[in-house]
Amino acid sequence: MDHIKAVVIKFIGTLFLLFIVLGLAFNYSFVHIFTLSLLLGVISYILGDLLLLARTSNLLATCSDFALALLLTWFYLANVTNANNFLFLVSFITAAGIALFEAFFHRYLITRVIKDSYQTKRVNHSLQYQAEASEELTSIKKADKNQGFPKSRDENNI
Repeated sequence: MDHIKAVVIKFIGTLFLLFIVLGLAFNYSFVHIFTLSLLLGVISYILGDLLLLARTSNLLATCSDFALALLLTWFYLANVTNANNFLFLVSFITAAGIALFEAFFHRYLITRVIKDSYQTKRVNHSLQYQAEASEELTSIKKADKNQGFPKSRDENNI
């Protein structure tokens, strides 16, 4: 039930944001805005929120949501709509707004939806190396040490 509530919140937030950016600023139709917000909401919730956010940080999940929103918006507007003006700029502004919304939405997800699995799935990947000291693995006597090898300069001087 928490996941359904989170998807609905994400869809409504994305729909509102896309309506402001695409509908009011760039005059795209509501059908395109609704379809794009549905695609962005479902795909980014599965990939960015459930898979990536649960295993990484909020910053990395927000950056991936930005990239996903940029590419998906650009691809959708280029292939489905007839407008070819400023597609990258429109996609970039949309993705920046989505990323800003996602940064706050991820906080909500961490505290209310994936709170138990977020702490257990995150693994501290800081590697802690420790030096090891030991004796030689094979015992070599001093007399046998230079067997078959020429003497070093230090041994010749002694």
